[in-house]
Amino acid sequence: MSATSWFKRSASTPAAPRKPRRPRWLRWTLEVTLLLAVLAGVQLWLRRNLVPADGRPAPAVTLHDLDGRPVLLSDFRGDAVQLHFWATWCGVCRMEHGALNAVQAGLEPGQRLVSVVVDGEDAAHLRRYVAEHDIHYPVLVADEAAVRAFGVTRFPTNFFLTPEGTLTGADVGWSTRWGMRARLSGCW
Repeated sequence: MSATSWFKRSASTPAAPRKPRRPRWLRWTLEVTLLLAVLAGVQLWLRRNLVPADGRPAPAVTLHDLDGRPVLLSDFRGDAVQLHFWATWCGVCRMEHGALNAVQAGLEPGQRLVSVVVDGEDAAHLRRYVAEHDIHYPVLVADEAAVRAFGVTRFPTNFFLTPEGTLTGADVGWSTRWGMRARLSGCW
């Protein structure tokens, strides 16, 4: 086949119709929507065992300070509270220490950050951990009953309480300081 006959043949063959392309903004919108839906689904799955944060009162639990003295969750009534459950062995929890220090430093009157460690049986070890990791926020210790009362099975887990002591939100996993501040400010 000569070059001229190929050219005549290809010139006479109609081109296949092209599929109309979606505008780039529409494709990005669909991709972002899909990503947000997946993230929301994962968050719902992670929160499936937690006590519902739907305006019901927080469970009445007794925690302990680093000296072993009991602290009632009801002692924090009157303040909006971020209740942060964590463990010393949790890598994500360790990454959040700086963010939690920033939240603690930026608290407004009527706001509290209360961190609750779940593996603090050894008080001396826990005191060393707090000093070594430069933790500036209050650290309380939970027993198994307190962890069960909130349904916490993954770490870190945050609950947000109104000044009246009702649960308004919960999240599981890594959070930014800005996200935690925004959630705590929404507890008024």
